[in-house]
Amino acid sequence: MLQNTQPRSNKITLNDVDQHNYLDCIRLSLLPEQQENLASNAITIAQSKFEPHYRLKAICLNQKVIGMLAFCHEDEPEDFELFWLFRFMIDARHQNQGYGSRVLALLVEEVRALGGKHLRTMHKPANRQASRVYQAFGFREIGTLDDGDTLLTLEL
Repeated sequence: MLQNTQPRSNKITLNDVDQHNYLDCIRLSLLPEQQENLASNAITIAQSKFEPHYRLKAICLNQKVIGMLAFCHEDEPEDFELFWLFRFMIDARHQNQGYGSRVLALLVEEVRALGGKHLRTMHKPANRQASRVYQAFGFREIGTLDDGDTLLTLEL
């Protein structure tokens, strides 16, 4: 019998974080030098229980969790045309393989479907990897937040 020798498709999907995958999201890790750039996934999941407008997504590669992102619409004042990507991480073992831009493209589709016209994000100034990923995707810097983070926007 012939075996299928074709490579796997490396399909990236965004799935709701739920009771079936939240532990996988918590177990993900960053490189040591990246850990100060981002709140932990456990904290993000806990925060989402008190912020009903937060949307958490498990980033899956061939149905295996390799990252997590969190986004929401602007809520002060409420604006369903402006969305914020406020957490985005890919496990250290899966970085630098082109998944970041694929994930951002899926997020943009989802935000557009929700009526979003603008997507904003931020990163610590020292986080050069995040800066490269966002700017290569088309985000542009528009300023600095009160906490010193670099603010970026993408018109959808």
